[in-house]
Amino acid sequence: MSFTQAILAFGIPIVVFLLAGYGGYKFLSLVVPSNPNPLKISRFEAGNIPIGLGRLWFPLQYYGYLLIYTTLEPIIILLLPIAYSDYYLSSVAFRNLLLVIIVFLILMYPVLYYSIRQVNIISYWEMRRE
Repeated sequence: MSFTQAILAFGIPIVVFLLAGYGGYKFLSLVVPSNPNPLKISRFEAGNIPIGLGRLWFPLQYYGYLLIYTTLEPIIILLLPIAYSDYYLSSVAFRNLLLVIIVFLILMYPVLYYSIRQVNIISYWEMRRE
């Protein structure tokens, strides 16, 4: 499979899928009205309107670390079989390997950037006082 065929087979459908999803999101955000009211934005417990304060507070300080772990682990697992491939025998295999690694890095960096920003939000690390 040539590089042009790979782009046509994988690149264009991915771009079309992403553009269709974004276009659908924008279309729905324009069509569906946004009317926030106190009942819509209030906290619910098992579908019921809560009475009093909640018993537990879910700490968000480890959310960024969770995102980093769930982002990096599948990529590392997917790169392990590539490490055992004989990419040094042909330039086509090396080019494909390089393409896969570049795509993984492109997909990984936005999530890593967001998760590191989440880790650095100091208000998540403060204890809630009541």
